[in-house]
This record gives sequence, structure tokens and C-alpha cells, in this order.
Amino acid sequence: MVAEKEYKVIGTRPVRPDGTDKVTGRAQYGADFKMTGTLIGRVKRSPHAHARIKKIDASRALALPGVRAVVTAADWPPPPSGLGAAGEGPAQPIRFMVENYMASEKALYRGHAVAAVAAIDAHTAEDALNLIEVEYEVLQPVIDVREA
Repeated sequence: MVAEKEYKVIGTRPVRPDGTDKVTGRAQYGADFKMTGTLIGRVKRSPHAHARIKKIDASRALALPGVRAVVTAADWPPPPSGLGAAGEGPAQPIRFMVENYMASEKALYRGHAVAAVAAIDAHTAEDALNLIEVEYEVLQPVIDVREA
């Protein structure tokens, strides 16, 4: 079958005015720009698969020059009771959804966020994460369906 319509783009070699800049590395992308006053965020995550959070001390991180804010679940208002939409799945308790964003009482999985930092640059933010002290009571994780 032969196409009867002439196409304007298919089968042509369009001119790419930014092509040279891209292949030579001169092109500027969003990550290449640093605007005045931009803050960098980093998240401190739990190293434990299941642990009760006994205490979070962020005072040393807040005292670090260049740190603008440290946030933990204690800084948020308590979640409302009731159910909330969770994408295409069934409605879930809002408390469980909020708890998944940042742990308040328990770290529910390895990598669960426990604190967040905003600082003037990435190095300061990383240093601040290391200054946040989190005291955990490690709990036995459930890893077998029969044990659950």
C-alpha cells in the first residue's frame, strides 16, 4: 500500500539548532542553574527494617551554619481520622498514609524517612543529616507470612 498523503516531518532530517551545544556539553539544563536563595533538601532515613523511634535530637543540625530548617514528624499536625483516597486502590486510613511519608513513632521499613533538612548547599545538608541523632529501639521485623 502506497501512502497518498505527503508528510512534513516523517522521513525528513529536521534542523536541530541546539544539537551542537548538546553534543559538545555546552547546553544548559535545569540542574546546571543555581538561583540565589535556592535551598537543597536531604532526607535522613532509618537504617532499620522495624524500629520504634524513641528520640530525635536535631539541635546540633539546626545550629550548623547554613542550615535553614530541620523537619521531623513532630513538626506536623496530627493526621485527621477517617479514610482517604490512595490512588486507584481502596481508601485507606489517613494516619497510615501520613505515617508512610515520615515516621513518627515507628520506622516501618529500612529507608523510611525520619527527618528532613533544608540547607544552603548539598554538603551542608549532608553534614546536618549526620548531626541528627535518632535513638531507635530495634524491633523484630516480620519477614515470613506464617510468622505474621
